[in-house]
Amino acid sequence: MQDLIIGIDLGTTNSAVAHIHDGLPVIIPIDGEPTMPSCVGLNPEGMLLVGREARNQYTVYPERTVLSVKRQMGNPTPLTIGEQSFRPEEISALILKKLKAAAEAHLKQKVTKAVITVPAYFDEAQRKATRNAGEIAGLEVVNILNEPTAAALAYGSLSDNEGITLVYDLGGGTFDASLVKNEQGVIEVKSSHGDTQLGGDDFDRILMRRASEIFKEQHGIEITNDPIATSRLKIGMEAAKIRLSTEPFTQVEEAFLHEGKSLQTELARADYEDEIRALLEKTIGCCAQCLNDAEIRASQLDRILLVGGSSRTPIVFELLKRHFQIEASHKLDPDLVVAYGAALQAASIAGVETSQILLDITPHNLGISTLDNYYEEVFSPIISRNTPLPASHSKVYYTTDDEQESCHIKVYQGAYNSLEKNDCLGDFTITGLGKFPADSELIVHFQLNLNGMLEVTATEKRTGLKKTVEFDTDGSDAALDITATGQRMQALAGDEPQEESTEPASEGEATPVAALKQRADKLLKGESLDADDRSEIQECLEKIEAAQAGDDTDALDAQITALEDILFFLES
Repeated sequence: MQDLIIGIDLGTTNSAVAHIHDGLPVIIPIDGEPTMPSCVGLNPEGMLLVGREARNQYTVYPERTVLSVKRQMGNPTPLTIGEQSFRPEEISALILKKLKAAAEAHLKQKVTKAVITVPAYFDEAQRKATRNAGEIAGLEVVNILNEPTAAALAYGSLSDNEGITLVYDLGGGTFDASLVKNEQGVIEVKSSHGDTQLGGDDFDRILMRRASEIFKEQHGIEITNDPIATSRLKIGMEAAKIRLSTEPFTQVEEAFLHEGKSLQTELARADYEDEIRALLEKTIGCCAQCLNDAEIRASQLDRILLVGGSSRTPIVFELLKRHFQIEASHKLDPDLVVAYGAALQAASIAGVETSQILLDITPHNLGISTLDNYYEEVFSPIISRNTPLPASHSKVYYTTDDEQESCHIKVYQGAYNSLEKNDCLGDFTITGLGKFPADSELIVHFQLNLNGMLEVTATEKRTGLKKTVEFDTDGSDAALDITATGQRMQALAGDEPQEESTEPASEGEATPVAALKQRADKLLKGESLDADDRSEIQECLEKIEAAQAGDDTDALDAQITALEDILFFLES
């Protein structure tokens, strides 16, 4: 029997999970939706909220909610939610736990393995943090797959896309460009370039700044220091940005935004696109670098495929057409295509026969520190970025002193000659070297596998003395106890120790419904509701109970959504 392995797109703004059914990737719904907000929070009672509920809470309790945690992956600095602190991978683990639970409920069996996607330009620390998040969530991460590679795999499998493709992947928090060649079922990534701190979040901030300026012009009040007003603007401007992808103008109305004052204004797509143009030009520069690295001219491109929700912005099409003289296209849903690709790769790993062979690359240089002619430490690459995986390369270095007995080897990842600008993956010392004159040869060999695991071997040429060390990330992850952290997240989520059974949770265990009821009860106990609102909440609660009693999942989902909408507006 083949393993069940799911594919997960762990996104900055939204996440998705998919599996293969009858040879095709199928999106698994989460709370009735194809994607789930990558958002985690704790309500005032300390109950965990993940996904839509957490996002709805954000406008009321921004200090108890975390968005866009993906940008913090690989950074050991904790994030605060209410009175508790979490590392970024712990927040991501809670998102993955909910995706895992949705998959188990949908597939009616236990899920323990996953392929998880990351931006192509994620470094090793960020990739390791993503792998840790999966393990904390109870998943064996069988592959960390680059997002544009996943998209190319989906396009290659689901449509006739032979030739050379530029994948333009502009998501909520990151940008990647990858050049992919598809020939007779072999999907080969030729080069990648990107920016892990550029995406739709930056466009939102530009619109938020503009809206704050308009509010100040209208009322003479500065609102940037009001966290609730700022969180409302964040949600409102994101919605306005989405509307501007299809409309030339959009109205923005935020009632009682601050001190009883409201914001009413109109935003024009032309003005918005002018403000984000400089950021988009950076993405075009990444694309140009990608082509240059692969030694491919724009005239050789067969197509440009757009991935990520932010790629829907009309000016993206215009800039790509102007620079590369080719029409970009959304043949597959840009919000789901990465999850499709992750599911296809998961099926391939599980042993499902596939017509596609994937050849990926490493997006970063890997090497060691060495001394230049002025005896200053500099970076010496051994495996160059855009090298096909798996990769194996060696370089010869020389001792600096007569009868040198040891050599300290520091391993780095990056693009700069200066060590300070690169990431240190770790170090080790080879001792017991022969008592030879200076300039004795030492061979350093790098072996990088498909999952980004780097094995470094240093060998003294004359004696054959060698030492091998495996690197996965920087030393900051050494303090993370996966088992203990997983237990903490399990307790926070209110999970019982996992059993083999995957029966749907009983009413008393249905955390999303219980959380909604708590919020509704809190409002009903207050005195701020008018009779109509009170009646509407009570009616929803009665219909939820009836749907649960009748095991009517469609009716239950509909009433949960209705109650969430009511509570969202009343709590705001």
